[in-house]
Amino acid sequence: MVKRIIRIVLLTTLIIVGVLGIAFTAQSTSFMGGGVVFLFFTVQSNIFIILMAAISLCNEILSLILKKSFMNQILLYIKFVATVAITITFIVFFTMLAPLLGVDYLLSFNNFSLHAIVPILAITDFILLDTDIELTYPKSLFGLLTPLYYVFFVFMGVKLDFRYGENIKFPYFFLDYETNGFFFEKGFGVVPWIIILLIGISGLCLLFCLFMKLRQKSINKQISE
Repeated sequence: MVKRIIRIVLLTTLIIVGVLGIAFTAQSTSFMGGGVVFLFFTVQSNIFIILMAAISLCNEILSLILKKSFMNQILLYIKFVATVAITITFIVFFTMLAPLLGVDYLLSFNNFSLHAIVPILAITDFILLDTDIELTYPKSLFGLLTPLYYVFFVFMGVKLDFRYGENIKFPYFFLDYETNGFFFEKGFGVVPWIIILLIGISGLCLLFCLFMKLRQKSINKQISE
């Protein structure tokens, strides 16, 4: 009972903070602000995890009231993919993008809500409480789906003349093939960046799988004692 109530509070907080973060960002004139807000991976991954958190929240409330659960392995795997996506948002922003942005944005609620609070809550919820998932190392690579989709989304957006700000054709510098080239013809190109990121994200997926296996082992040990 206590565990379920804690999870309800955690998921509710995630949803509220995420929705407010997206709303405030959409109304701002800062990084990702205005009508382009939904074109960024940050916002798309936040929407994805908010939707999955809402499904988990409904399941927790249903389980609390009716003692029934509708979560299955398919939903848990989709939530895993969403969790990997929001973790990518957290890691890539603070390691690659934050140094390029101003202090005002870095200290803003818009930043902390979407790049820190929501990811931390999502990771905590998944690792500690989604222990029913039957995650294997090969299947953990489903976590690559969202970054691969987003590369396709950005490249199609160039063809469709999307703009991520005034005269900005690419959301992130490592996807700007017009400036950097695809390989090494203009410097460190987009393809090497994508390969490095996919290798890193693959490692992240495998790390998630390891954590879940350790959690499940710990839980099974407690049950058997």
